[in-house]
Amino acid sequence: MNYTDTATIPTPRSWDVEPDPEAVRPTRQLIRHSAESWRAPLSDTALRDVELCADELLANAIEHVRERCRVTVRWTGVRLRVEVADRSPQPPVRSAAGDMATGGRGLLLVETLTHSWGWYPAEEGKVVWFEAAPDQVVAGDTRLAAPTLPARVHARPEAAVSASSASSRYEIRLIDSRGPHFFLLECWGIYDREQHDYVRVPGSSDRIRRFYTKSAAESQLRHSGT
Repeated sequence: MNYTDTATIPTPRSWDVEPDPEAVRPTRQLIRHSAESWRAPLSDTALRDVELCADELLANAIEHVRERCRVTVRWTGVRLRVEVADRSPQPPVRSAAGDMATGGRGLLLVETLTHSWGWYPAEEGKVVWFEAAPDQVVAGDTRLAAPTLPARVHARPEAAVSASSASSRYEIRLIDSRGPHFFLLECWGIYDREQHDYVRVPGSSDRIRRFYTKSAAESQLRHSGT
C-alpha cells in the first residue's frame, strides 16, 4: 500500500473510553493495533512511544475531567495522529515539576517523544492531540532528550551494558524509570566508570541525561567526544 497516495489513506477510527484507569491499557493497545493493521511505517520503538503518549493523554483526561472521553486515531499519509477529546474547556498545562516530583511531567514526555502535539477547543470541550512520524523522519538528535523524569530511577547494570561504547571509560546502561502513569518507558544513559556516575547535562536541573533509544545514546557517545 502506498501511503503517499491519498486514495489509500485508511478511515480514521474513533471510540469512547470510560473514565476508569482500567480502560487505559486496552485503549492504547487498540491504538497500536490500528496502526499495525494499516501497516503504517512505524517501528516497534515508535509504536511503544505512541502507546506511552496515549497513556499520558488518557490519564490526564481520566484524572482531571472524570468523564467519558473520545479517542480518534488516524493515518494522515505522513504521520500517525492520536486525538483525545473531553468535555473540559480547560487547556492542558505542561507543568515544570521539580527534580523530586513523581508526577506532572506527562505533557513534557509527550512533547519529547512525538513529532508534534497540541490542542484546540471543541464544541463541548477540547481535543488534545499528538502526531508520530516514521523513524526515518524522526532520527538522530531529535530523539535525544533529557526531561526530568520520576525520582524513582535506578540503574539495571545486569539488564543492559552496551558492548559498543566508544571508550572503555564509558558504557551505555539501561535506566528503568517508572511513575504513576509510566508503564512502558525505558531510557538509556551514558555511565562514566571513572566517576562512578551517569553523564550529566551542563546547566540543566536534570540529574542524568536520558536517551529514549539505545542507538541514540551510542550515537551521542560516538560523536560528542565524551
